Parts: sequence; C-alpha cells; structure tokens
Amino acid sequence: MKPVILPSQMTAHQRREAWYGEEIPHARYLRDYDFPLKKALFFCLSELEGILGAEAIAPKIAAIVPGNQPTDWDWRSLPFDSSVSPSASGWDCAKRLDDAGLYGLLGVRPANVPFEARKSWVAKLPLELDDWRQNVRLGKDANNISLIIDLALSRHAMDTGLSLASITDEDLNEEGEVSVPALAVFGGVSEGRIRNVLSSGESCLVRKSGQAVTASSAKEWLAGRKEFYQSIWDLPEGEKPEPKARNFSGEVLFVPVASDGSTFNPELEHKGKYTVGAKGQEIQFDQFQDALNALQKMSTPRWRRPNAAGNWCIVSGRDWKRIEKK
Repeated sequence: MKPVILPSQMTAHQRREAWYGEEIPHARYLRDYDFPLKKALFFCLSELEGILGAEAIAPKIAAIVPGNQPTDWDWRSLPFDSSVSPSASGWDCAKRLDDAGLYGLLGVRPANVPFEARKSWVAKLPLELDDWRQNVRLGKDANNISLIIDLALSRHAMDTGLSLASITDEDLNEEGEVSVPALAVFGGVSEGRIRNVLSSGESCLVRKSGQAVTASSAKEWLAGRKEFYQSIWDLPEGEKPEPKARNFSGEVLFVPVASDGSTFNPELEHKGKYTVGAKGQEIQFDQFQDALNALQKMSTPRWRRPNAAGNWCIVSGRDWKRIEKK
C-alpha cells in the first residue's frame, strides 16, 4: 500500500497519476463514465434513426463508433456491449471529461497542455463544458458526469471569482458560485455536513442560492481543509502549493484553527471578554492568554468569533497553527 500523501504535498504529475490510477477519493466514481456515455450515444443514434430511417444510417454507424465492429454488429446493443469502451477507445468526450476532472477535482491542467497555454485553456474550459452539457443528452445514470462538470465550473468560479455568465458578458460582473455537492467533494465531507454548517451560521460560508454558496466564501472555507487540492495549474510543473515555512523572530503562540481557516487570536475580544467553550458551557476571560490556555485543555476547542454578517457565533477548532505573538 502506498503511503498517504496530502494534497498540499503532491505535484501536478502525482495528481494526474492519482486521477488515472483512481487512487484518491471520488476518482473511481467520477471516472466510471463508459456506460453513461454509450447510453448518450444510443439516445442520439435513436433520434437520428427516427428522423432519417434505419436503412439510411445503419450502414454508417459502425464507422462512427471507434473500434473495429463485426459486420453483423447491432448498434442497439451499444449501451450493453462491454467490448466498446469510450475511455479505452479514446472517445473525444472521455478525454474531455478526464481533463475536466483533472482541473475540477485536482486543480491541474492536462499534461499535454503547455505551460504557456495554461491561461487560455482554463479560460475556455468552462464554456466548452457548458456547451457540451447542453448539447449532449445525458441519462439518469450520468450523475458522476454532471458532478465532474460541476466541480470544474465551481473551481473556475473560485479561481476567477466570476460567474459563467460574466465570462461571456463584459457588462456583467457577478460573483461566481460553488454548488453544495462540489463543495462537499472539495472539502472531503458529506453534503449534509455542508448544509448543517450553513444552517448553523458558524462558518464563513455565504449562501448564494438554494444549492450554492459564493465562490469567495467557499475559497475561504476550503483554505482550512487539508483534503482540498489547491489549484496549481498556473504553477510550473513539479512545483507544490505548500508555502515555505516561516521563521519567527519573536514569541510564538499555538492557536486553534477553525474549518474555514480562521484562528483564535487576540483580536477576538468582544465587550472586553474572550468567550470560549461549547454552547451552554461557555467561559469568559479578560486576558487572551487565559482563554488560550483553556482552549488548549479542551478535547475540541470552541470559541466565539464574528461571522461574515457580523454575528458572534461559536466555531470549532480542527487543527493548530503557530502565530507570532505581537
């Protein structure tokens, strides 16, 4: 068994290998698109036959589908024929979805995209995916394909800050959004967990619609999650996203870090007090160091801090971080 490598420690090459080798969470599910793609082609050919007639299209279909087909091959068996594999046969749509998965889930560009072409490739990707999604009739078995596209569009919103509509309309400057399903995959949690976090108001997440949050708040929340693959498509090949370790010159404090990346810090004084502890068991301290000492003794450190709306809510620590005492 290979040792577990954190996303922050993986180069673009390692991430691509993990995607094609299906060695990371979600990759096996996301890449299982042979059947839904064959079924989509089946829908398309059925409609074409209904318009032009079986005799007109039957002789030509075998030439359309990649791979050598027997002379008595019935195209209607396509969705169930295991000898036909869109992934193995190099169907263009399969390559497109792999590219979308590499960018959407892992934040990297395909190996065949030169470094100097990275920005134009990323700029075109969401438009191409959106057009493809609208033009291809996907069945109910294609939830994974829909999620791949969703991940790519959501990451693009975080990378650029813009909505898909704003990319095509110069007069529109609307913030992009990240869907709840995509955010759950990015953060390595369930969709139910995301909805609970949104309902509690204990995070920086800002709801944009019923099933999505603003791209800026999603990016801030994900910054505190080790499961998230930061975008490195704009970095030279081989470079990792992990920042260089910082040397501190003064006194150092170890403070808890919430799931959104925020820390317990001296600026969280409210009405002259620091409030720590779970709801119903809260304790207030006059001095920051006393409050920090109390947090360090808790199995799960909890403290109050203002959310995006300015309301003082309780957050839970999921990690610890060094900061310099000022």
